[in-house]
Amino acid sequence: MNLIELYDKLEFAEEGSGKTFNAIQIPEQPNFRVAVNNEGNPVLLLSVANAVKGNTLKNFRLKYLQLEQNVECKITENDKSSYQTFTVITFTSDDRNLQEYFLRISETLIKTLSNKPTQQQIVDSINKFVEVFRSLADTPTNTVHGLWTELFLIENSSNPKILLNYWHNLPEERFDFNSGLEKIEVKSNSNFERIHTFSAEQLSPPIGTQVLVASIFIRQHNNGQSIQQLVQSITNKIKDDIELTEKLNNIIFRTLGNSLEQSIKIKFDYNIAKDSLRFFSQQDISKIEEVHIPDKVSEVRFKSDLTDLTPIDVRAMKTTSELFRGI
Repeated sequence: MNLIELYDKLEFAEEGSGKTFNAIQIPEQPNFRVAVNNEGNPVLLLSVANAVKGNTLKNFRLKYLQLEQNVECKITENDKSSYQTFTVITFTSDDRNLQEYFLRISETLIKTLSNKPTQQQIVDSINKFVEVFRSLADTPTNTVHGLWTELFLIENSSNPKILLNYWHNLPEERFDFNSGLEKIEVKSNSNFERIHTFSAEQLSPPIGTQVLVASIFIRQHNNGQSIQQLVQSITNKIKDDIELTEKLNNIIFRTLGNSLEQSIKIKFDYNIAKDSLRFFSQQDISKIEEVHIPDKVSEVRFKSDLTDLTPIDVRAMKTTSELFRGI
């Protein structure tokens, strides 16, 4: 299934009264069609005859997404027109990058509903799908280069599934990857210096906890890789793991919020990031010891220079936990 390829085969629908689409049935998914309206917007059509019935879903309109239930549509498939009733999900942005993103996320929704789902599963899946797009109105919670370096580490790892599994659900969490006793914090620098900002808590974890700091140089480059390209590469590597794919998309949308349209186009030099990637143990990094932080003082942050430290060969580390083995 490649919805982008199917969408690109469609010509704009002719303008007419009511809902009019040119459509293609998605192979092996008789309840779904990918379609285009007269404005060129990508549309997902879900057959209500075999899927959603009742009023458990509500019509709504978000910044880029519109959902309408039980709509009689005129669809043209293979030069034949007919009238059918669908749940219509329309993506209203004309930005090509965002349209491709919508179609990729739609693939995950369709895979979720491909195995004879119950009515409630259909409603739950569509509601989760909608929630992803609802975050496009929110304020970003991290910088684009911060998110790019985390995605780079996942994409460049020996086992992206493991890293995705332990990736933070919220960008505000203290560590980027956390399996309990093993944690990874990713730091980037665009000045090609291994000088990074830490919170006191990041370098003073509980006894028995190991923290690795991934230090990466980053530079914006027109021929580099965008967040969208990294996401596509990761998605290809984790194949049909729908749960992790949903997590990946959810975190990206929540992280970039209303900056997504601009942020996913920005490219960074992949080779510079790969050649500069080094791992350091938190125990070797200079820090402000907790005993020197006065009572009633919190959220202490400082810069530490890692330039003269010896990096760790993570592939040679002896560990029984899977997070570090997944790097």
